[in-house]
Amino acid sequence: MSETSSLSISARTPIEEVRFSVLDLETTGGAPPEHKITEIAAYHVDGLKITDEFVTLVNPERNIPAFITGLTGINEKMVKDKPPSRDVLPELQVFLGDSILVAHHSQFDRRFLENELELMGERTLHNGDLCTSRLARRIVPWLPSKSLGNLAAFFGISIPDRHRAAGDAYATSELLIIFLKYLKSRGLDTIDQVMEFQHGEMPYPTDGDD
Repeated sequence: MSETSSLSISARTPIEEVRFSVLDLETTGGAPPEHKITEIAAYHVDGLKITDEFVTLVNPERNIPAFITGLTGINEKMVKDKPPSRDVLPELQVFLGDSILVAHHSQFDRRFLENELELMGERTLHNGDLCTSRLARRIVPWLPSKSLGNLAAFFGISIPDRHRAAGDAYATSELLIIFLKYLKSRGLDTIDQVMEFQHGEMPYPTDGDD
């Protein structure tokens, strides 16, 4: 695990000089505060390459429903001796630093993290938010499903451990790199342009042949 990025991000920073932290959480269910985190994985993307990782199981301090165990493979025996989120999140915050936080359906992950931080009496996340699901809706709008699994299949990305945090976060990292290279090739090469594009505030990039 690396130390916090010392990169200074401004609006016009080229995307190759931006540190992205690509995150995935596994949880006991759909929404906090009832449900809790069971696994965290994050990867740094620097210079459009995956460079570092943070992966840990988390004790949710509550039961894990059987259908969640069936989906993720995470059971109560696996997490009973693992640290709770209040012990893990300070380390995760160091890993994230001032990077741009990326996830597939990012509001889901941010909601869980911010709920846990609030319970700890900490401030909410200050990291910029980039969502690969939102990017997909603009870059490949014709795909019938923008799920991570469907996008991975479309772009030829393998997910060796689907519905585990490390596998999903790594696949999301590869998807992010594909999207960033695509946007860069079409003239959107600074972080402010990419952030605006995901919200539809930039025109759709063309091949320049129109």
